[in-house]
Amino acid sequence: MPSPVGHSLAAVAVGWIVARPAPVGRALAVQAGILIGVALSPDLDLLFGRHSRETHSVGAGVVVASIAAIMRWPVAQDRWRIFLAVLLAYLSHPLLDALSRDTSSPFGVMAFWPFSSAHFTTGLNLFMPIWRRWWVSGFLSHTIIAVSREIAIMAPIAWLVWWRRSERRVVESERRGFRPGGPRT
Repeated sequence: MPSPVGHSLAAVAVGWIVARPAPVGRALAVQAGILIGVALSPDLDLLFGRHSRETHSVGAGVVVASIAAIMRWPVAQDRWRIFLAVLLAYLSHPLLDALSRDTSSPFGVMAFWPFSSAHFTTGLNLFMPIWRRWWVSGFLSHTIIAVSREIAIMAPIAWLVWWRRSERRVVESERRGFRPGGPRT
C-alpha cells in the first residue's frame, strides 16, 4: 500500500481535475488540505483492525462526498463539483492500494462495498508496499525507495494537472486572445 505522500499527490491531482485549483495562498492550502485529508481518511480503519475493508470502497466514498457537498466544503464553487472532487480524491486511495502489492491478509481492498464484500486487487505492483514494522532491518531504505517511487510517478501528474487547470494559466491565455470555449468574439 502506498504511503501518505503518494495518496496525497493522487488526491490533489484528481480533485483538481474537477475543481480548478484555488488561487495560490490560503485558499489553495485549505482546498489541498481537504482533498488530502479525504484521501488519507480511509486508513483510519487501521485503528479498528478493519484495514482495506468498508472504508476503502465506493460506498464510503459516496457517503463522504455527500457530506462534503451538503456542508459545502471549500473545495469547489458548486455542490456537484464539491461532490465529484471529494469522491475522486477519496476513491484515489483504494485505487492506489489496488495498484500496489498487498502484504497482509485480506489481500486487496473491498472496493465495491456495499455491492460486494469481495476484496479486489489489480495484480499490478506499480507502488511498493509501505512497511509498518519500523524495527525491521532495511525499513528506512525500503521506505525511502518506496516514497521516492511514489513521488516520481505522482508528482509530475499532480503538477501537470495543476499547471493545466490553474486559474493563472487560464487568465493568461485569455489575455493573449485564447478562450477555452473557442475564439474570442
